[in-house]
Amino acid sequence: MRTFYFITTILINSIIFPQEGKIIESPILINEIGIRLEIKNFFIDGHRFKIQETKPYYKLNEKFKIGFGYCSLKDENFYFRDSTLLRINSSNFFGSYNWMISETISAEATLDFGIGRIKSINIDDSIDKGAYSFFEPAIIINYNGFNFFNLGFGSGIRFTRNDKSIFYQNLTLPTLILRFSLKFTEIYNHFHHRANTSLYLSYD
Repeated sequence: MRTFYFITTILINSIIFPQEGKIIESPILINEIGIRLEIKNFFIDGHRFKIQETKPYYKLNEKFKIGFGYCSLKDENFYFRDSTLLRINSSNFFGSYNWMISETISAEATLDFGIGRIKSINIDDSIDKGAYSFFEPAIIINYNGFNFFNLGFGSGIRFTRNDKSIFYQNLTLPTLILRFSLKFTEIYNHFHHRANTSLYLSYD
């Protein structure tokens, strides 16, 4: 057990508190890489559903980002009239265009699309599965005042196609979007190449 704590301490020190020689190494020269965690809320029959999305992204330049990810909806609390529960799982691809509104506020137009499966969970626990696809344009307002992450809020319309024999209701609906974005490149440069992170730039 003591050996385990000793090795753990060495690893933490080497990652979070690198030696001076490591700090002056060449920083990462690629564009920003990060991950977006989004919750997309919509309503059916007065009940709020939420699709959770995890989307790694790559910043092409100051205006454009691209990425891919995974979407899921799992609600255990709302039964429809036919006594079924709704579940959705799908892949997700997106592109976005960003423009600045002020020093810390930006707007972003995004296009998401994906394919996957829709599931209907019956009262006897049997599961019916069918095809599901979507296309979702949206506008997001981002707050960029933090060094390692951004916060966003926006709205979109999720256009969907799904197997009606699995789920009979129309799922083309407006969405309310909450976003949390982590900037991995900025975090790495802060701990390993501090002179290259925005945390130490004069305008921060």
